[in-house]
Amino acid sequence: MPFAVRAPDQKSRPESRERAGDVVSELARGYAARMNDCGFAHALRERRISREQWISFISALYPAVVGFNRALILSIAKVDHVRNSVFLGALAEQLKEEQAHNQLWREKLKRFGIDHEKLYSDLESYRARFTAAELDAMTAKTLAAVTDDLSRGDEGNFPDAIVPDAVLALCHLLGTSATNENVGYWEHFASQAGIEMVIWGVVSATVLPGVLGNPELDIGPVTTQWLREHGQIAGAKSEARTDEEKHLDLSRIALNRSEEANADVTVVGARAENAMRLFAASFICQEQAVARFPLGRYRERAA
Repeated sequence: MPFAVRAPDQKSRPESRERAGDVVSELARGYAARMNDCGFAHALRERRISREQWISFISALYPAVVGFNRALILSIAKVDHVRNSVFLGALAEQLKEEQAHNQLWREKLKRFGIDHEKLYSDLESYRARFTAAELDAMTAKTLAAVTDDLSRGDEGNFPDAIVPDAVLALCHLLGTSATNENVGYWEHFASQAGIEMVIWGVVSATVLPGVLGNPELDIGPVTTQWLREHGQIAGAKSEARTDEEKHLDLSRIALNRSEEANADVTVVGARAENAMRLFAASFICQEQAVARFPLGRYRERAA
């Protein structure tokens, strides 16, 4: 099931003459702003998030981290390796960098004393309990909920799950669009690009200011390197662009240049917005969700 797309919200609906990359960028700015204004973001910037809450947050978001990367891997099969050989080469380089970024997240979890292998195994076992049709239905229900209200990302649509509905729905949505033949490649690409753009806006404005130098959450370079790769504090000087900055440029330019992506900007933007809705909801619901994450199950040792 490719999931029905919705047109972008009326208040943020782009002009039809706009290019796909610019449309996705504008949508991403809007979702980043809404995330930066939620209660969890305010608490993080004001350094009111405890270490326990932070560890629960980065653990609960881990499925989305690896799910994003898996979707990238699966989606590459959709690219015409003859007509888009140069672009495919850039994607291969991005995949290498994303693999490294995933490892940074695992190293961060390990530094905080979390057994990420057990967490990943539990995720695989949980998903195996359901048929594809059941996962489709739970994802569609969650998407409908967060479309109505971004705070509704943890209502139990995925039964007995240890992470919020929105996290699991996002993983399934991306995996589906990466492989379903009824979803065009550029629709999927725009979805992943939009998430990356949102991440940059939220890490820059909220996460880095709340974590760097905070003795509760910053316990060495291994716990901040992923963040430094995915954002920059306003006014801070950087001698070189990070891999993530290069990904953002590649994504926007590729979408703007693609004839296929720009043949139906509304569809591309709508599918990307679905992914951004779920990602935003995954963050916004953490104000309540961190309290129920079973942290004790995954602890290896004290940090």
